[in-house]
Amino acid sequence: MLNGFFLEVYELLPSFTPIQFILTLMIAFLGGLIRGYTGFAGALLLLPGFVLIMGPLPALNVVVISGMIGQLLILPNAIKNAQKKIVSLYGLGIFVGVYVGLYFLFQREIPDITFFMGIFIIIATIILIAGWKYQGKINSLTSISFGGGIGFFAGFFGVPTGPLTGLFFLSQNEDIKIIQANIQCTVILTVAAFFSYFYFINGYEENYLVLGLLMSLPLAVGLKTGQLLFKTLPEKIFRPVTYSCLIILGATLSFNAYE
Repeated sequence: MLNGFFLEVYELLPSFTPIQFILTLMIAFLGGLIRGYTGFAGALLLLPGFVLIMGPLPALNVVVISGMIGQLLILPNAIKNAQKKIVSLYGLGIFVGVYVGLYFLFQREIPDITFFMGIFIIIATIILIAGWKYQGKINSLTSISFGGGIGFFAGFFGVPTGPLTGLFFLSQNEDIKIIQANIQCTVILTVAAFFSYFYFINGYEENYLVLGLLMSLPLAVGLKTGQLLFKTLPEKIFRPVTYSCLIILGATLSFNAYE
């Protein structure tokens, strides 16, 4: 009976080779590891890795599903510590921005989508390396405006991640637990916005929906591992390696987009 269940699940998955499937598992784990350590940058690794295996739109489907399930593990604690008014307003902006951005994304050809995904990943990584932080006030107007802008760029470039969101909240003069909770909640809202657009407007391909659910398992393991590493591994070791990998992956996507 159990073998029959696994066989049915396997038949619902895309037609991957064993190597492709193993690589997909590894990328999901590493993406979760980065998100668990940094709190927001996991999709910057997940997306280019998946794109190289299955193409941009299927990869986006899988990243959204696996990322949403993985983030649900930390949602209760994040909601407990987050500043609910600011996060809610920022999330409203995110939803509007993501929907508008995704509308424009799907007007483009597949090679263009791949190229701009790579460019976004490189730019976002450079901003992270530079350590830029938002210097203005954080209030209702700036929260919804910044959320809308970041949501638009996330949707337009097809990258459901929160590095720029992180830089917005890192400017707060609050306890690090509150800042991290704000970031985690807005990342969840970003992924939820992508999911709702795909589900209600663009539609999901069943095989990639199942793959996304399956990839949430290694991503969740990576997420917990990253949170443990945050307590033991110095940032001066972890971050340079991560940033180098992200720039290489982003450049690879852009250079190979039109081949």
